[in-house]
Amino acid sequence: MSHRAPDLPNFHAQRIGTAIALSDGDTGTSYTWAALDDRVGRIATVLSARFGVSPGDRVCLMTENDPRVLEVQFACMRLGAIFVPLNWRLAVAELHAIVEDAQPVVIVHDSDWRPVAQEVAEKAGVPVLSWDDGAAPNASYESLLADADWLAPQDHAFDELTHILYTSGTTGLPKGALSTHGTIFWQTANLSLVSKLSRPGHMLCPIPLFHAGGLLTCAMPLLYHGGRVTTLRRFDPAVILAKLVEPSHPVTHLSQIPAMYTAIASQPGFESADLSNLRCCIIAGAIAQPELIRTWSEHGAWMQPQYGGTEMGPCALVLDTADIQHATQRSVGHPPVHSQVRLVDPSGRDVQAGQDGEIWIRGPSVAVGYWRREKSGYFAPGDWLRTGDVARRDADGYHYFTGRVKEMYKSGGENVYPAEVELILAPHPDIADIAVVGIPDDRWGEVGMAVIVPAPGKTVTLESLREFGSTQLARYKLPQRLVLVGELQRNVTGKVQRQELVKMYGPTA
Repeated sequence: MSHRAPDLPNFHAQRIGTAIALSDGDTGTSYTWAALDDRVGRIATVLSARFGVSPGDRVCLMTENDPRVLEVQFACMRLGAIFVPLNWRLAVAELHAIVEDAQPVVIVHDSDWRPVAQEVAEKAGVPVLSWDDGAAPNASYESLLADADWLAPQDHAFDELTHILYTSGTTGLPKGALSTHGTIFWQTANLSLVSKLSRPGHMLCPIPLFHAGGLLTCAMPLLYHGGRVTTLRRFDPAVILAKLVEPSHPVTHLSQIPAMYTAIASQPGFESADLSNLRCCIIAGAIAQPELIRTWSEHGAWMQPQYGGTEMGPCALVLDTADIQHATQRSVGHPPVHSQVRLVDPSGRDVQAGQDGEIWIRGPSVAVGYWRREKSGYFAPGDWLRTGDVARRDADGYHYFTGRVKEMYKSGGENVYPAEVELILAPHPDIADIAVVGIPDDRWGEVGMAVIVPAPGKTVTLESLREFGSTQLARYKLPQRLVLVGELQRNVTGKVQRQELVKMYGPTA
């Protein structure tokens, strides 16, 4: 698109300058839109004048959640630079590979991640900018910002790159998904009505801002509307519950994985909590169990299952917040208004209702490609993004996620999607957490192995597990091996590391 992209801090500063834009939920620090616009202009000058950041250059950031994450992002957007938040949960070697791929001009870091950021920066030959550098206070972020001149908004087109967001890399080396001013706008348009985005709105953000789920799914769309975002450094269910019931600054939006909602619901005080201020509680990263959705809905919270990913918009499928019926049936809904979704077989032909098919998506909110990778390797003709995920659609157009193409295994020649099996078995009363993986088998080629965390004081047998699932799953889908563990290893987005489970507990382990 050739339209001029808005500079959100400046736009809102001129209209609602005294309204709160960003808050630090850990320190209580808040910035109005006017203050944010001032700080964005000053740090943009620091990046440009001190570090030579120019349009198209990359700026990496390695920090805990903090309002300054969004501040640096807006400064990059004002300069025409590209914002690259780094997943600090990765190993140093993984971070170094990403930095080598992105080739940033500078790495911004906080005090917590100074050693790692400086090690990665030194290997890459890149300078750093510290938020809180006691060793060089005159060269820290805050001191440089205070002395800098204010840079006014610049003209930028909708198709200019704004972000490189590296995927979690569960299926290979991380890839940098490319966002633009336009993709952010269309994500906002997709969710404005269905996720009840309007001013005043207030999002509480305890999930890391280095992923699209924290940054682009709800935070940026709400800021687009002039709403407020409050960051939290780490997930603490007691702290979050306290903020959800705080009357002075009502939280209207929340985005988390199901395990986080479960942890909050187990806190003292949840039973009497009034959560009716919550217009939209996005459920992402995994499929929530029906009882969890009912529990939160009974307290007035509007739950919204979504399906998506870093490069998908991020939202590719979404269920209306009022549709509790289909939410408890584990549906992830329909494509949002400006997106199209197809379910296709391995030959690229659309499957019929009720059949499994790979999810293909296209639309103006979808990432425009991957950094330094050929688009044709991931997009089918017609600009359809091949997600590698599998779903089925019912006769009414509702979608149900069933797994990943690469996670699928064949047992006796039949396709089995672990996610589908997990959904059926997870409600077993003696199970706290479950993952299903395919392992080699001499007779059937592959069979399912269930790796289970038992509920406190409970145990699970393979026989009871198979009996529990026998009325809803074909026999070939039922696990034939059981492993009991104390905890399932998950990545930051809540996804189980299935290949690691195979290595740890499979027949050759």
